[in-house]
Amino acid sequence: MTLRAAIRWLTKGKMNKPVIQYMLLDEQLEYLIRPQEIEVVTLKNDVFAVLEKIEEQSQGRRLEIYFKSVNIHYGKHRQDSAQFHFLISDYLLKRNLKKTNSRTAYFLKKDELRLFKDALSLLDIDCKTRGCAYVAFLWMIALKATRSRVQLVIKQIWKKRLSIQKMNKKQQADFLDFYSLINR
Repeated sequence: MTLRAAIRWLTKGKMNKPVIQYMLLDEQLEYLIRPQEIEVVTLKNDVFAVLEKIEEQSQGRRLEIYFKSVNIHYGKHRQDSAQFHFLISDYLLKRNLKKTNSRTAYFLKKDELRLFKDALSLLDIDCKTRGCAYVAFLWMIALKATRSRVQLVIKQIWKKRLSIQKMNKKQQADFLDFYSLINR
């Protein structure tokens, strides 16, 4: 498995500066770069600083960078949102890191989001403390958690946290018990 980076562009209204949230996970889904949030001052410099920090921490290992940006075809977004999308896409293209599914199209909603956050919380990933809600969104981006893949992603994190390579029947039953705890 490769290292996984997640980058999220978040606008905070017309009067506030946008932020870039990011993290880097190793093969065991442990943090190499803990979830961080920076306020954008100079868009190009800040985007490249984040990407270079991620590449520096990867130390030459295989790296996959996933990101969430505003849909560039949506006409009412801020101009800096489109610039972010193009800057990060160009960077990934030049470094041969761009994949067809690098950009996350949408986030989980309501029930799936609650399920995902509950699972992360039970797996000792803090996403419920005040100011840490964005951590769940970064995990969604990094592991491509969509409505159809949410159970698979939760299982993937669960297996990594318990250092399981291949599940036997007892571990399958344990996972089903864990999943039933969060899926109420």
